[in-house]
Amino acid sequence: MKRCIALLVVGLMLGSIMACSSPTDSTQASANEANAKKVLLIRKKEGGGDPFIMSHLKKLGYQVMDVVDVDFTVEKAKGYGVIYVSDSVNSAKIDAKLKSSPVPVVFAKNQAASDAGLIGVQKFGQDDGVQTIQIVDSKHPLAAGLKDTVAIYKEGGKVSYGLHPGQGAVKIAEVPTSGDNRKTAIFGYEKGTKNINNETVPARQVYISMPTGEEPKLTDNGWKLFDAAIEWAAQNGAK
Repeated sequence: MKRCIALLVVGLMLGSIMACSSPTDSTQASANEANAKKVLLIRKKEGGGDPFIMSHLKKLGYQVMDVVDVDFTVEKAKGYGVIYVSDSVNSAKIDAKLKSSPVPVVFAKNQAASDAGLIGVQKFGQDDGVQTIQIVDSKHPLAAGLKDTVAIYKEGGKVSYGLHPGQGAVKIAEVPTSGDNRKTAIFGYEKGTKNINNETVPARQVYISMPTGEEPKLTDNGWKLFDAAIEWAAQNGAK
């Protein structure tokens, strides 16, 4: 009889704990999911192809808020699921502010990626007249299910890249014309890995070639790779 009573008490206690914790856990999960659909886009004051990016993200169901590079602070990103750094930004205006960001970051500006320690100092560049890139890790989510040679543009365009990302980076795509296979057009760092300076990356950080003004040339596969970069970053290790 005593054993039955003890089991009943334990059962009631577990039920109470579950009743108390489940709503909180559910609420937190819902909040995280909601935040994952919020993008803070950093851009320059005027011009660029940023309206294309914003329109595209909104069609995918993201809430997008843009901020001019000179006005950006890490505090303004609180509550967002991902920060997108447009290629249009003046890197000097944001410097290394994003290096320690608790919010995942997708860089389209390779100089800003260098400032954040994803690649070495001045280890970046841009090629013109490029139409395809080479997928080197087709199994990673950042590859968007694509493999081998992928046409990202309908015609030749600009492709920017980083040279020799750190050992903690996963390399997804390279510029085929580089010959030495060192021009990495898409790469990412998982949360908790080390960047080029051996610093711990606080949240997922991605670099993807997306030169401003080239957006109208993108193929469906080009957009798929962009979508995968935003989605993977926003998940921040949750999946």
